[in-house]
Amino acid sequence: SGTELLYPAVYAEIVRNRFYGAQPELSWLREKAYACLEPGRIAHVVGCESEAVMLAKTWGEDPDTAATAGILHDITKKFRGEEQLNLCRKYGIVYDEAEERNTAILHARTGAAVARELFHVSPEIQEAIRWHTTGKPDMTTLEKILYLADFIEPTRDFPGLDELRKLAYKDLDGAMALALSMCLGDIRRRGREVYKDTLDAYRWYCEERD
Repeated sequence: SGTELLYPAVYAEIVRNRFYGAQPELSWLREKAYACLEPGRIAHVVGCESEAVMLAKTWGEDPDTAATAGILHDITKKFRGEEQLNLCRKYGIVYDEAEERNTAILHARTGAAVARELFHVSPEIQEAIRWHTTGKPDMTTLEKILYLADFIEPTRDFPGLDELRKLAYKDLDGAMALALSMCLGDIRRRGREVYKDTLDAYRWYCEERD
């Protein structure tokens, strides 16, 4: 394979610049991504990748594209507070007051930027990472797959999960409406601020269902 025949730095440069039309091998991508994670998050990322691949096969998306999005979706998750804001400044990400108050949701935006810079992933993967936390109205199939994979991967455990898992493989938009409803309910139970994109997404998918 490419990683066995080339020095790691050379292989990384080929992938980063897409020389010879290169796509990163998933094993190499996992190695690089896991090194950026807190150890306790790796199991979640492994689960998210596997769930995204299964959903991709069900809904006609490319499994390797879904796997790449799953591997990279939390690549900046470990950064908190001012660290996230500094990443936003580095990548020219303009954040609003709600995001500044809740910097945890910014990891989706900074993660997309890091995935672009370090691995030159496609715009569709960048957008899937960008929206995997808050959701938005009228998401692409890949965006919905990553959002739901993050929500229902095998390490998750919460009331209603079995129903949501089954629905995700039968009715993708229905699963989005249910997942967003669950997300909003959890945010409100915790007394946290509901982010506008999540509320807009929930309303959009409920209207689509109607």
